[in-house]
Amino acid sequence: MVAAIRFTAALLGFTAAFVSAADEYFEGDGTSYTLGQVSSGNCNFMSAIPSASTNYVALNQAQWDNLAGCGRCIEVSCIDEQCTAKNKTAVVQVLDRCPECAHGALDLSPTVYKEITGLDPNRLTVRWRFVDCPDPGTVQVCLKEGSNANWIAVQPTNGLVGVESVTVNGASTKMLDGAYYYVATTSNADLSAVKVAITSVNGDEISGTYSLTAGKCTDTKKQFGGGSSSQSQSYPTTSAPTPTTATPTATTATPSATSPTQTYSSDASEEASQTGQSSYEQGSQTDQSSQTGSTGQYDQSSQSDATQASSSASTTPEATPATPEATPATPDATPATPEATTATPEATTAAPTTVAPTTAAPEVTIAPTDAPTQSGDTSKCRVRSRHRN
Repeated sequence: MVAAIRFTAALLGFTAAFVSAADEYFEGDGTSYTLGQVSSGNCNFMSAIPSASTNYVALNQAQWDNLAGCGRCIEVSCIDEQCTAKNKTAVVQVLDRCPECAHGALDLSPTVYKEITGLDPNRLTVRWRFVDCPDPGTVQVCLKEGSNANWIAVQPTNGLVGVESVTVNGASTKMLDGAYYYVATTSNADLSAVKVAITSVNGDEISGTYSLTAGKCTDTKKQFGGGSSSQSQSYPTTSAPTPTTATPTATTATPSATSPTQTYSSDASEEASQTGQSSYEQGSQTDQSSQTGSTGQYDQSSQSDATQASSSASTTPEATPATPEATPATPDATPATPEATTATPEATTAAPTTVAPTTAAPEVTIAPTDAPTQSGDTSKCRVRSRHRN
């Protein structure tokens, strides 16, 4: 029982001391200076939290702790009687150091100085403490330019809290002189598979094997626990949602190939042009009878022409044998098709001439009016410039 009580008391004492250290406040002079860009500070950051471009600070030399303060965030407010902005606080990230500043002093960005004091840059008393960084995202591991298989300089950035130590491929590292990089001397290390372990000031550890490229940062997809937490957080990669809207199916059916319906005209010349043959050979039974010598049927189909003929009925049989011989050459001029005779007056006028025994064949041959058409119709050491009052 006594041992249990002692253990509980010790645990409570440790927790109280830890919380006290985490909430420890410092006071000192507050001044202002301008930093051109995030990488220009002594920390030489390759990446920083989003607000660092305007909310930055240079930490005094005494608390700089040989670059160990780089990347930590500070909550600051003005407690000077001259400050017109009362109870105003701002969070800044340590990007630089102030060599001439005394313990507790901060050299702030102009934006933050104006925000917490309400005044133009001067020398006023400020009060501050270390806090978790706002919206840092996930921890990045950056590889310094010039790193190679035998000399690896890594920079952990975007941490929620500060970093205590770093190991590379299981080996301890030392801080690079003048810039925030943890350096490991290796032998033919594979930069595409570097084992990096980062321990925070709270004791959290982020570790993994990463493919590193000189001059670039690699996302660990993890973050330290905040405040007094000792557990790091993992941030799994969120894949882009797969679109659920299906591609609309084309509803327009492919038109069926429909054979064109042939329109049979009474004109024997159209029927002959669709089939490429003589209308007399394909469709006219009357003309076939004429070819075989059935003159009785031929005489019936040609009565209208015989009526118009001025010659005697006795001459028609003499012209009949001549007409079938000329008909295969010019089917449309054959008197056997009454419709063609009616549609084309020219052929009708020529018909009486064809019955003459002496000129029947020549006249039928030269009648072109309805002839079938065959035409086919288908920073290490750096000089810093500061403005300080």
